[in-house]
Amino acid sequence: MGNDTPKLTRFSKIIFTLCAVMFVAGAVSLFFVEDDAAVSRLLFQMLELFVMMVVIFIPRILNRMVHIKVPMAMDIIFVAFCFGTMIMGDVADLYGKIPWWDKMQHGISGVLLGILAYEIINTFNKVDGKEIRFPPLFVAIWMVCFALAVGAFWEIWEYVTDDMFGFNSQQYLSTRGTFDNSVPLVGHEALKDTMQDLMLDLLGSGAIAIVSFFLLRKQRKNLNDK
Repeated sequence: MGNDTPKLTRFSKIIFTLCAVMFVAGAVSLFFVEDDAAVSRLLFQMLELFVMMVVIFIPRILNRMVHIKVPMAMDIIFVAFCFGTMIMGDVADLYGKIPWWDKMQHGISGVLLGILAYEIINTFNKVDGKEIRFPPLFVAIWMVCFALAVGAFWEIWEYVTDDMFGFNSQQYLSTRGTFDNSVPLVGHEALKDTMQDLMLDLLGSGAIAIVSFFLLRKQRKNLNDK
């Protein structure tokens, strides 16, 4: 990457190294595991670890491709959140061991995605620091829609991995846990986890969108008064 692209933070380097070591350990373990269910679990864990290693570079990719500079604090929070979701949640199976882990992650994700959406649109929103191009209401709606779109993509990801590997990421089985293999729920109960996750995404991004709406409206008024 170019010289203007920020380097990985020390925290990101530690997380990347940890994921790389776990990925190699998983690859080696494949040679000693014969049970099909265990092999599927290892493959899924390795996939999550690989995705996590790619995700670490997203702030740098955004900076390189669309010139969006992610603050270091936001970078660290983003990497920590993804690690908590994919590695701690799925690989370490905290989704199954700690009932509130999934809901906490989705609540945080709504806030973070709202902030990310604001940073993205803010790149195109100001003209020479003298004009705010998009109305505050449009920005607020964009933030919520962006968070819900990413949240929906995540639910699709969980559905696909549940279907491919026989997991329980969407909590559609009668007992909790990512790797349980119990009786599937039916009707409204089968949709409960997915819909609650999306509602938490909505609440988190909605709260940030409301704050951003009033801040942008105040900034626009101050610019117009000059």
